[in-house]
Amino acid sequence: MKQSAGRSTFRCDAIAPTLGRRHLLLALAALPLLARRARAEQGLKIGTLVDAQGHASAQAVVANGQSITLRGYYAPTTADGRFDLYEGPAAPCQLCGMIHDAGANISVEAEAPADAAMTKMIEVTGRLAATAGEPPRLIAATASIA
Repeated sequence: MKQSAGRSTFRCDAIAPTLGRRHLLLALAALPLLARRARAEQGLKIGTLVDAQGHASAQAVVANGQSITLRGYYAPTTADGRFDLYEGPAAPCQLCGMIHDAGANISVEAEAPADAAMTKMIEVTGRLAATAGEPPRLIAATASIA
């Protein structure tokens, strides 16, 4: 701002950015894609092992018997020595108490970690048991808080 005898004038000088606006917006839009790729490289996702009907996917049948590591959210079941692993937090519905829209899930045959909660991500390593037309199971060797 420049002042002279009794009146003020304002002059705005244009600043030429060193990085184009389009390039900046493109880079910001690509950031979530980079995070997804890094997450996928860490291991298999539950959704790739289960199809829309809840049965073992083709990829799960190919990986049958292999040792795999999955990360997901704990959900208790009524069976002893079992729990479910969901893609998303499996919090009960406030209206009916059931679990809705928590993503794909897989049954895990193992004892849950002592401090497992439905809002904490856990990591499970074990042998995949997948047969076409049936829900896949993970026979776990270890389960720990991620």
